[in-house]
Amino acid sequence: MTTATYCAGDNRIRLYPSARLDRETYDRVRAAGFAWAPKQELFVAPRWTPAAEDIAIELAGDIDDEDMAPAERAAARAERFEGYQGKRAAEAHQARAAVAGIADVIPLAQPILVGHHSEKRARKDAERIENGMRRAVKLWDTSTYWASRAQGSIAHARYVELPAVRARRIKKLEAEKRGHERDLATSEKYAALWRGLDDQDSVKRKDGATTTFAERVTFAARTGAGCKWDLESRLAKGEITPEAAQASVIAGHQSSAENEKRWIAHLENRLTYERAMLGESGYVPPPKKASKAELPILNYSGTVTYRTRYSKEIATCAAAPLTKAEFARINKDYKGTVISACGTHRLRTAMLKGHTYGIVYLTDSKQHPRPDAKTVAEQAEKDEVARDLLLASKDDEMRARVEASAKRAPEREKAAREAAPFDQLKKAVRDGVHVVVAPQLFPTPPALAARMVELAGIEAGDRVLEPSAGTGNILKAIAEAEEMWRAFNADVEVTAIEIDYRLAEAIPAHLADEVITGDFLLLGPSSRAQFERVVMNPPFSKGTDCAHVKHALEFLKPGGRLVAICANGPRQQAELRPLATTWEELPDGTFAEAGTNVRTVLLTIQR
Repeated sequence: MTTATYCAGDNRIRLYPSARLDRETYDRVRAAGFAWAPKQELFVAPRWTPAAEDIAIELAGDIDDEDMAPAERAAARAERFEGYQGKRAAEAHQARAAVAGIADVIPLAQPILVGHHSEKRARKDAERIENGMRRAVKLWDTSTYWASRAQGSIAHARYVELPAVRARRIKKLEAEKRGHERDLATSEKYAALWRGLDDQDSVKRKDGATTTFAERVTFAARTGAGCKWDLESRLAKGEITPEAAQASVIAGHQSSAENEKRWIAHLENRLTYERAMLGESGYVPPPKKASKAELPILNYSGTVTYRTRYSKEIATCAAAPLTKAEFARINKDYKGTVISACGTHRLRTAMLKGHTYGIVYLTDSKQHPRPDAKTVAEQAEKDEVARDLLLASKDDEMRARVEASAKRAPEREKAAREAAPFDQLKKAVRDGVHVVVAPQLFPTPPALAARMVELAGIEAGDRVLEPSAGTGNILKAIAEAEEMWRAFNADVEVTAIEIDYRLAEAIPAHLADEVITGDFLLLGPSSRAQFERVVMNPPFSKGTDCAHVKHALEFLKPGGRLVAICANGPRQQAELRPLATTWEELPDGTFAEAGTNVRTVLLTIQR
C-alpha cells in the first residue's frame, strides 16, 4: 500500500512506504534522489525529476496530489522544531544548574581557590565545572538553532508566496524550459542525422564517388556528431558494427528527447500553476524598461545633451556634421550610439579629428525634429510610473518582511533574556576555569569574618587595611557593613594587599578602593597613609602570623584598632598576647571546611 504524492507548491515528490523497503529497492529510491525523513516517516525528493517520478509510479502505481499545502507543512515543521528546541533548552538549564551546584559561590570564569590540602579535589571540580559549562552552552546553542529553524521555516513559507517572488520564479521556470527546448532540438537533430546515414548520398567523397554505410558511420563518429568520443576507436577495432553503432546513437538521442519532452511538459504544468496563483494575487508587474537597442536613432544638428557612456552623467556638446560616406569609412570600433539625456532616443557617436569622441549628425540623411518638451515630459512621466511600480513591488516585499520581524520582536526580547546567563557561560568557557594553588591559604569563614568586622568597630570615614586579602571573605564582610554607612551618605576607604597576583586580580572592584599586589612584609608604612582599622587573617606557617600582626601595627594610627586571627601556639602566646587588648580562643574545627584543624585565636589590639 505504498503511496506517492506531488505538491506543485514546493515541487516535491513524497513517497509513503507501507513497510520497510528491501535493500535493493532502498538503494534505487536513494539513487533517484529521495531522502528519508524519519520524523515524517516518508521519502522526499527535493525536486521533481523523471527518475523520481518513475520510481514513485513503479512503487505506488500512481502519484496523487499532496493534501497538505506548503504553508501547513511549514507550520507542522516549525512545531516539530519547537519541540526539539524545548527539549534542548530544558537540558541546557539542567546542565547550568549542575554547574552552579558544583561551583556554588565561585564566580564564573574566576579562579578556583585551593590550598595544598585540597588541590586534587579542586582540580577535579574545575574540570567538572568546565565540562559542565561546555555541555550547557552546547545544549543552549542547539536549542537556539532549532528555534531559528522553526522561525525560518515559517518565514520561508511566507516568502515564497509573495507575488514578486513568484513572478521571479516564473521567469526562472521559463528560462529553464527554454533550455530543455534547446536540448530537445539538439537531440532530434542528431537523431535525424544518424538516421540519414542510410542515404548513400548523405556523405560524398572528394572525388564525387558514393561512400559505403561503414564509411558514413565512421565519418559521423570522427566528427563527433552527437556520439561518444570513443565510438570511432571501437569501430576501428571491430568492437561494434556500423549498424549497431547507428542504432545505439539513435536510441540514445531518442531517449534523451523523450526525457526532455517530459521536462518540458512538467515545466509547462508548473508555469500554469504559478501563473494562476500570480493572477489570483492581483500582482501587476512593473513595465519593462526599454533597452538601448529599442530606442530610435534621431539625426539632428545643433547643441545636444546625452548620457555619458560609463558614468551616466549628463553632457552637452555641438553635433559635428558628417556625410554618410564619411561615417561609413570610420571603423566600427570607433563609432556607436549613446542615449539622449531625456532617454527617448539615441544619438550617433564617432571618433573625430583630434582623436576625440563626439556626437555627429549626417548631413545627407533625413533630419529629424528635436523632441519637444511635451514628448520629454511624457517619457519622464512613463519612467516615473515604471519606477513607482517597481518600488511598490519592492515595498510590498519589504513591508511583509518588516511586519513579520515586528511580530517576532517580543519573542526576540524573551530569547535575549533567556540567553543572557548562557552568554556568561560562553565567556567563562572562553576564559577557562583556572586553578590557583595557594599552600597557606585558609579562607576566613563568612560568619567569623562578619564578627571580626563587628569587633573592629569600623566607623564612617575610616580607612581600613586588609593586608592578606586571599579570597576576599573579610572584604565582603566589610562591604556588607558598609551598606549601612552609605545609607547616611558616608563611606569608608578600603585597601587590600595580596601576595598572589591571581588572587589579587580576582578581587571584585567594588570590594576595595585599592588592591596592592605584593608581599605585605616588604611594604613599609612610611610610604603609606595610616589606617584607623586593620582586619586580617595572616598565614600561620612557622610563626609568620606574628610577623604579619606586628608589621600591621606600624600601619595603624594612634587610637586605631587591629583585629586578627592567629595560631594558638607558644610563640603567639609569647609575642602577641602581651600586645592584645582581647584574646579569645576560637572553637576547634573553626577552619575545618578550609581543610585544617589548627587551633586559632581571635585577638584585638587597641593602639
